[in-house]
Order: sequence, then C-alpha cells, then structure tokens
Amino acid sequence: MLGAQGVQIGTRFLVAKECEISQAFKDNVIEAKDTSTVITGAFTGHPVRTLKNKNARMMLNAEKEGISLEEFEKLGAGSLRIAVKDGDDEKGSFMAGQIAGMVNKEQTASEMINEIMEDAKQLMTRSEKIRGVKFE
Repeated sequence: MLGAQGVQIGTRFLVAKECEISQAFKDNVIEAKDTSTVITGAFTGHPVRTLKNKNARMMLNAEKEGISLEEFEKLGAGSLRIAVKDGDDEKGSFMAGQIAGMVNKEQTASEMINEIMEDAKQLMTRSEKIRGVKFE
C-alpha cells in the first residue's frame, strides 16, 4: 500500500509549552492565517519560509533589488535569534511552515502527539469503513 512514510511537524511543535522560544513567536504562529508565510532567500539556494512581517518584507525587497549573496546574508544575520529570544516583530525572522495557519493553540508536546494519534486512528477507521481495508 502506498502512503506517507513520515511527516514534518516542526511548526506545530513551536507552540509546545516545552518549547523555549519567545511567547511572541508562539503567538505569531497561533495568529497566522493560511496566507501568512513567504519564502525568502530562494536565490541563495537555501530558501526560508517565514511569517510575514517587517523583516520578511525587507528581505523580499532586497532580493527584488538584486542584492548580492554576501549582503543578503549580512542583512539576515541574527534575525532568527532575535525572533526566538526577543520576539521582536520588526527585526525577527519567524521561521514557520505553510501549516502555521492551521496551528491554533499552545499545548504540551504530549497533548499534541496524543491528538495526532487519535486523529490518525479516526481517519484509519473511516477509511476502513469506506474501502473495506483493515489497517494494522
């Protein structure tokens, strides 16, 4: 049977109670909508998806203006730390995946995992009823 071999759920775990990032970072993820992220740095070969803010707009504008790789790296230096430690909405780079718009509450990591497992069980049960295929 074909199917997923794994998932990336880092953005969801950003808002785990155990995650030691600024509360502002967590709040920004929780408040995000489905259109709240952009990709910066694509021309570097190392693109980064971040929540839209003043820093992200500045990085996008610099790319459009044809900034050099060296200058671009200087421009972004330390911006993730500023988001993580200081929660600075203007200077920080709040890295998060597209799924940020679906993350809507802070929970413990255990609660997240239990919720994911329960959702998976419900989906498999529903699929079994529809397709007549038993998951083990």
